[in-house]
Amino acid sequence: MYTPQPVDIPLINKKKEVRAEFGFSYPEMFFGSVSCGLTNKLAFQTYFNRSFDTRYFFQNAAGYFRDLGNNRVMEVYGGIAFGHTEAGNHDIPTKLKGPYQLYFAQLNYGKIDIHPANIDIGFGLKLGFLHSDLLDYNYFTHINQPIDMEWLPLVVNNLIFEPHVFIRLGGKKLKVNLKAGGCIHYQLDHKDKPVPFLKASAGLGINYRF
Repeated sequence: MYTPQPVDIPLINKKKEVRAEFGFSYPEMFFGSVSCGLTNKLAFQTYFNRSFDTRYFFQNAAGYFRDLGNNRVMEVYGGIAFGHTEAGNHDIPTKLKGPYQLYFAQLNYGKIDIHPANIDIGFGLKLGFLHSDLLDYNYFTHINQPIDMEWLPLVVNNLIFEPHVFIRLGGKKLKVNLKAGGCIHYQLDHKDKPVPFLKASAGLGINYRF
């Protein structure tokens, strides 16, 4: 139902700095993001991810950044994300689908332009509340009687914790971004119907700093 997202950890360190990224992730496929420094302390980020089927994820976040010296940067973001999920079993006629909202805070830390290879490296820690309005079609019963079954509403809330790491390699402006993330979740209700989560994901992107 939910996949940890390979959102760019931009490490913005000055006003009017912009980072744009586009790439591919496993398993959701296409993603893109834009991050910018609005002032000397405030930043904004938007991100999307789209799969080949009906799943998608869209996130907006605003936050505070601080240059700690010696090319070290800290960021704190808060934001909201929207998505649509669909899970099922091809052998048995089952399906679980619907929209969700994620309210989150994230701490990023890293170091940029490490010589001589202009390497950026860092990590992010995201803590969020995930609210899902799902429709359950035989997903938790696994009875092969689709004609007699109906779509049943299922509202589920989860707490999630996502650690992420990345490394960017290349020139001063254009870099290749390699990243990986994980997800730990705690379901708050309907514990007899545990919704499926993917525990890890990875991404490969082209990142450009304006």
